[in-house]
Amino acid sequence: MFSIFGMNSKRFITLAILTTLLFLGLSDLSFAEPSPVVVPTGLFDMQQNFRQIAKSVLPSVVEILTTSTSEQTVPQLPFLGSPFGLQTEPDQRMPKPTQKVQGLGSGVMIRRDGAKVYILTNNHVIDRAETIKVTLNDGRKFDAKLVGADPRRDLALISVEAGGKDIILAKLGDSNELQVGDLVMAIGNPLGLDFTMTHGIVSALGRRGGPDDSSIDTYIQTDASINRGNSGGALVNLKGEIVGINTWIASPNGASVGLGFAIPIDLAKKPIEGFIGHGSVQYGWLGAEVSGLTDDEAKDLGVPPEGSFVSSVFKDSPADRAGILPGDFITKIDGQDVKDTPTLVQIVGDLPVGKGTEFQILRQGQKVTKTVTIQERVKESEISKLRTWPGLAVAAITREIRDQLTIDSAIHGVIVTQVEAHSTAEIAGIKQQDVVTKVNDQPVSSVRDFYRLFNAKQGEVKITFAREGEELSIGISR
Repeated sequence: MFSIFGMNSKRFITLAILTTLLFLGLSDLSFAEPSPVVVPTGLFDMQQNFRQIAKSVLPSVVEILTTSTSEQTVPQLPFLGSPFGLQTEPDQRMPKPTQKVQGLGSGVMIRRDGAKVYILTNNHVIDRAETIKVTLNDGRKFDAKLVGADPRRDLALISVEAGGKDIILAKLGDSNELQVGDLVMAIGNPLGLDFTMTHGIVSALGRRGGPDDSSIDTYIQTDASINRGNSGGALVNLKGEIVGINTWIASPNGASVGLGFAIPIDLAKKPIEGFIGHGSVQYGWLGAEVSGLTDDEAKDLGVPPEGSFVSSVFKDSPADRAGILPGDFITKIDGQDVKDTPTLVQIVGDLPVGKGTEFQILRQGQKVTKTVTIQERVKESEISKLRTWPGLAVAAITREIRDQLTIDSAIHGVIVTQVEAHSTAEIAGIKQQDVVTKVNDQPVSSVRDFYRLFNAKQGEVKITFAREGEELSIGISR
């Protein structure tokens, strides 16, 4: 039998055929063309939409750089200069050292008037700025001027002289159409990474608060990535419309954790007109001290949980002239439901000045309607000087309060929880923790009783109260 290297020729031929077949199979596996990736039509359309939004909106967003002067903290180190040895008080006549501070933010070009272009941003972006410089998406730079600012709403309007016509303005949308779950994009300059676009959804609507809890706004909450430098930038819907101005983030460490907040653009439209018209925003003023109620307080007064309670009115204010009284509970304003006190403040702030507005009120369980002619709100410093009537707040005496303040079990009435500065009550000498036992010589058994008796007659009101075991009486008058 013929063999090659000791191998039987038949076995060799068989092995050769198998090797050839195996090689051909491996060749097919190694060099086969990959299957094409099938992109779902919906995702591809979304990508195209995002690209279009970037192309149309990015040119309307700007970078804002500011410079301001800040006083440096001087450590009070001991120094020589006193005949008694070391002196620890620094010389107050010496000027404090200062340093230049740079700030970064974003803005949105919303309107033009000839060569002048108006840019909407946050008040905190340009607050106390000595210089404001704006950079457009195409690299052009301009010096900007402040047109108007509103700390209460954290909005500001600046302007640049842009000259030519090649300015792309943002299109303002309707933030009232937003719903939780809507896709949105945030565009701005986070951490100095200019003209960045991120996306997410509307996480919640109607959020309240803010960094210092001083804003009168409700906010759009989004998980679109927002960081420092995004302030004043655009929150955009799928139509490429501006639906919000990115304002602040909630974060334990200063970085984005998916809790970003934007001012709804509908709340910015009135300030924009005010800034352009006369450099400021006109807010309506009711002239009443209002607050929310706990469930127990609402039950004691016989009012629903939704609304706002009037504890005092400012003398000769719109509320006073319209006949709104301490103890009234406001449920509607011009047909709008008053959900809570922040809602009331926001509605009143947006009411037209000088126009009569209908307020629906619950007074001692009865529905009352009052027409209030709203007045323009003045500065807080001026409001704080006005006299309030009566300028005190009272609450029911619970077992916990009685035990904590060691109020004798024989004393019944309501306890004074607050006395406002410069109020009639403060001038009369009423103090916090006084227990009001009678009004106009009639016994007080509840908060509702207190206000019923307090408003029962015009002129002087006699208040009898217990303080440190003594019964005292005073008369206060409007």
